[in-house]
Order: sequence, then C-alpha cells, then structure tokens
Amino acid sequence: MSAKPQTRAAEARIEVKNTTCYMCACRCGIRVTVRDGEVRYIQGNPDHPLNQGVICAKGASGIMKQYSPARLTRPLRRKPGAERGDAEFEPISWDEAFGILEERLAHLRDTDPKKFALFTGRDQMQALTGLFAKQFGTPNYSAH
Repeated sequence: MSAKPQTRAAEARIEVKNTTCYMCACRCGIRVTVRDGEVRYIQGNPDHPLNQGVICAKGASGIMKQYSPARLTRPLRRKPGAERGDAEFEPISWDEAFGILEERLAHLRDTDPKKFALFTGRDQMQALTGLFAKQFGTPNYSAH
C-alpha cells in the first residue's frame, strides 16, 4: 500500500497569534492567523478584556494593509504637466524620493521652518513627530 501524497494545506504551518489592533486608538485584542509566515485572517480575541472578541470592519480589514493591490509599494511623483487631482503619477526610486524631500525640507528650514507642519494619526509615532518638529524648528505639529 502506497502512502497518500500530502496536500498543500496539510504541509502548511498554521499559527494563531494574539496581538493588538493598531487600525485606530481603541487597541482591540485580535487573533491573527498566519500560514507559512503570511497573514491570512484577522478576528477579534474573545479572551481580550476590552473588546471580548468583537472587532470592527476597519480592524478586520487590516489584512489589506499587507495585501491590497491598491496599496502603495513605491514612491510616486505627479507626472509633468498633470494638475492636482488628476491622479496621474509615475513611479520613482527611493533615492529620488528622498532627494526631493531633502531639497524641499532644507529650503523650508533655511527660509522659514514655521511653514512646515506635521500631523500624525493614531499610532505610536506621536512623540517622535513632536521631537522631529521641535528639532526642525516648527511649533506646528499635532496628533489625534
């Protein structure tokens, strides 16, 4: 009698990780199913004291941050001649993007740093944003 070949699903390494959702400030408990190192499913953690397994649509769709075909994966620059709102962009290299940022920020810092404003969303970068703004020379920063 020959052994039956194993299927892909039988060979897959599936893990469930308990963690915290960062899609908003609520920080609900979530369970993330990972197959062979890739996120496959997000659900609420019923053992978490805050949300007790209930998760909103935003949290459940957090997987799209990783896999959405519409997510940005490289820097884009508005095409020459295109107006704001035309949605006409061309990909550029990271080196070119950082060069543009460096040039624009250097000009602002040299002329009037207060023209530069920063806003951060509901993440763990709020303290870093404030520190960067102060070092840059602008009082114009805010967060949720």
